[in-house]
Amino acid sequence: CIRDRGIQHVEEKKQEEALLRLTGEDVCSAGLKEYIETDSWRMVSLSCRKGGEIHRVKSSDIFYVESVQEVQLIHAEGDVLETRERLYVLEKMLPSSFLRISRSVILNLDRVKRYRPLINGLMEVKLENGELVYISRKYLREVRDRILDSRNEGGISDDKEKHQE
Repeated sequence: CIRDRGIQHVEEKKQEEALLRLTGEDVCSAGLKEYIETDSWRMVSLSCRKGGEIHRVKSSDIFYVESVQEVQLIHAEGDVLETRERLYVLEKMLPSSFLRISRSVILNLDRVKRYRPLINGLMEVKLENGELVYISRKYLREVRDRILDSRNEGGISDDKEKHQE
């Protein structure tokens, strides 16, 4: 039973920490531990440009980031914005739900509707906004491992919508 003494507020200058007291470890508690240790709970916002204006975009609103020449296109809720931040820098900044799927694309796994293997060894990904992106062969194993890890932790349901249309 969880008691209401779980959160203690500290001064801004003090280091934040989390303490879990469990009678045993299971898949859920291991997932929670990883969630805390990897700072996945922190919201990241990116400064992006569109039409001469600067916009703040929350990582949870991003479907994927695509590199085109020297510019990274941020495909977000109903909009495509630009940033000059390098793709490898964005990859390190963004939460753990973001994963490289090709040389030029980082995907937000939390915004995936379904995965579909293709005959040529690629995998097609349909996003919640209806867009399609493709996982290259080079990155496929890591993505598959993450998908299977998420499924084992309850993150991806077993319904057919996730796997086929």
